[in-house]
Amino acid sequence: MAMLRSLLLLFIVFSMGDADVDIGRLCQYGWTNFGVQCYKFFSRSTSWIAAERNCIKEHANLASVHNEQENDFLIGLLPSTTTTRCWLGVQDAVEEGQWLWSDGTPYDYSNWCSKEPNNLNVENCGEINWTSDRCWNDASCSTSMGYVCAKDL
Repeated sequence: MAMLRSLLLLFIVFSMGDADVDIGRLCQYGWTNFGVQCYKFFSRSTSWIAAERNCIKEHANLASVHNEQENDFLIGLLPSTTTTRCWLGVQDAVEEGQWLWSDGTPYDYSNWCSKEPNNLNVENCGEINWTSDRCWNDASCSTSMGYVCAKDL
């Protein structure tokens, strides 16, 4: 999947010929480019499943995170990086402790806070920017907070 995204991006760049290429312009207005995806923070507080459904309406999914740079980029999208919590596309509702990304990509990176995920009172959905450590927390999927959607270029 990542290889396909990279090839698509190269095709787009080379098909533009000698034109100055601004990769950021490949994303729709209001979306921000990072790598081969476009991201957007939505401040409207909602449950995890409603956030995922809203992302799907945008032809996207809740954001997945695959490395530290992507994690830092997502935190940078938030309006107040010290207090804004938001949903990520990670959940373990199918099987406790088996975390999956809603976009189907491999679960190959995490940034859980100390002693998280702890499943306190049945917490099956992941959020980013928990506490001043800006790490991840598992929360009840019915909790309302903003969210970040991500979609391919």
